[in-house]
Amino acid sequence: MVIHMNVQKETGRTQKLNPLTILYIVAALAVISVVYDYKVSVVCVVMMMFIAAGFGEFTSYFKLWCKSILWMCALCFVLQIFFIPGEDIIWKYGVFQVTREGFGQAVKLCSRLFGAGSAAILGFRLIDLGSLMAVLEKRGVPPTVTYVLMSTANIIPQMIKRMGAILEAQKSRGIEMESNMLVRAKAFLPSIGPLILNAIVNAEERAITLEARAFSAPCRKTSIRVIPDMQTDKIIRGLMIAAVILAIGGKIILWIVFK
Repeated sequence: MVIHMNVQKETGRTQKLNPLTILYIVAALAVISVVYDYKVSVVCVVMMMFIAAGFGEFTSYFKLWCKSILWMCALCFVLQIFFIPGEDIIWKYGVFQVTREGFGQAVKLCSRLFGAGSAAILGFRLIDLGSLMAVLEKRGVPPTVTYVLMSTANIIPQMIKRMGAILEAQKSRGIEMESNMLVRAKAFLPSIGPLILNAIVNAEERAITLEARAFSAPCRKTSIRVIPDMQTDKIIRGLMIAAVILAIGGKIILWIVFK
């Protein structure tokens, strides 16, 4: 009981649902967005906004969404409409022209990127990676696989954090870091060496720590993290699977009818 309460506190932002259930929801919305056109993608993204608001992550999700997916879709749309050739020209100015074929391809590509990218960011904001890996291990996924996945997902944030600490240490020693690009490059390049050495040392220390905890021992592992899996989670996962099957089946039927 004490362990259960502690785990609920540690996973406060996702304690409403099992992390695997959230993964099912995100994956289902991404698949449905990719399968259908931009209208369905917009509806799915609006649903993602409501889901983020339900978990209390709307502000952070919306800011990250505006900084990444919105700008990426806008850039891809501009590149597509101007550089995809076609015969039906709907706008032209000098060497630039927009064709109906290019416009259609731009809408198609950006709608898929819009839905799938928004779903990926939603999963990043809502899913606690440690809890998800614990659930996957409980369902039979080898610990080596979950360790590789978790290490890969955490490597960039860890490198950024270490690089920030190294640059702050350089500033405290009086090294100029706020001048022009040339001065910044001269100060930045020598910091790469300590960053790489630190990463190698941390990898070795992590391996020793894992072996000390019998990570590779051929026996059943136990975990202090207890992730509840309620009946509601199972129902939602079933509904998400059914939604994906219906979406793909409906798309196939529409393709056969209107072929």
